[in-house]
Amino acid sequence: MAFIEVGGCRYPRVTLKWRDIIGAGGFSSLEESRALVCPSMITEGYLLDVFEEDGERYVRTFASYQTSDEAAFADRNCIPFSVLDRQSRRDVELALMFMNHDR
Repeated sequence: MAFIEVGGCRYPRVTLKWRDIIGAGGFSSLEESRALVCPSMITEGYLLDVFEEDGERYVRTFASYQTSDEAAFADRNCIPFSVLDRQSRRDVELALMFMNHDR
């Protein structure tokens, strides 16, 4: 598994596919309203962690980082686990096993 090391910890590279929420505030016809669908999104970066809050799991990722002074992360995302596609859910679980093996 590809990874980077920041501050003595290894962070695996992940590509996550998920569905985003979309909204439209103006008036539209029934046909136009039924054409509104959730877009498919792709997030590429490194798995920071997975956490649970109020019974729901979330995945945190980052794409940029610095190693001078103390470790810092940028281009961060927090994605509900429930919107990930099946393969991305498996990939996150594998990445977590990779991370937990180090610790």
